[in-house]
Amino acid sequence: MAWAALVMVLLACATSARRVPIRPVARDERGVSFLPFASSRVERFSDQEGRPCPELVGRVRNNLIGWESEHPDDPACTHDTMHEGTRPGLLEMRWRSELPQDGSYDLVTLGYSVGAWGRVTTRGSYYGDYYARASVVVEASSPSCAAKWSSELALAQVSGLWHRIAAFSGWLEIPDIGISGCKAHEPIEVRLRLVGDVNRGKVDVDWFGFSAIQDDEVNRIFGIRPKPDVPAAPGVTAH
Repeated sequence: MAWAALVMVLLACATSARRVPIRPVARDERGVSFLPFASSRVERFSDQEGRPCPELVGRVRNNLIGWESEHPDDPACTHDTMHEGTRPGLLEMRWRSELPQDGSYDLVTLGYSVGAWGRVTTRGSYYGDYYARASVVVEASSPSCAAKWSSELALAQVSGLWHRIAAFSGWLEIPDIGISGCKAHEPIEVRLRLVGDVNRGKVDVDWFGFSAIQDDEVNRIFGIRPKPDVPAAPGVTAH
């Protein structure tokens, strides 16, 4: 069974009281300028043959824009300190556009949540404290303004001659991210990353990305919406 199909089955069986939306059903796009997909980047993640994990071209495959395992028993991408060292591994997608006007914005997804499935493994030793961590990070930046949001997926820590494993699975709803002090006509770039941060061990990624049906959806995942001007409080004078 493809990972995309497995994800849908697991979601249907979930009993959580709070449901995270996977894809938009109806969304308010008024005032939103969408950011086209620009590129992807892979650093220190390898496939099962030891080759660098492939970069993405922004097209849908098996109802996914992202990285997916070809075989249910094998991860799509692995960052292992035995081969890649202790610098973090990155699976990254990028979107770029231009800021339409001066002011403050919200970076929005309007119903697209990011999915991540996999596990972290830390390998202990006689001395020292060891960890393996996986996180999702969203960064928006232009020359005049920037903002960042992150969420830890899984953490395994150990001291001594043991292994520790922590799994991650599910969907993360990306909140609206406020960006202030932006200047018109400057370029803005949004980077979505799965970061594998390990000092002894590995991060296996089975599935990471967005649920999508059509290729053009990749150009409508992230958007920026101007924030309304906030009236000054009584007695306050603008300078």
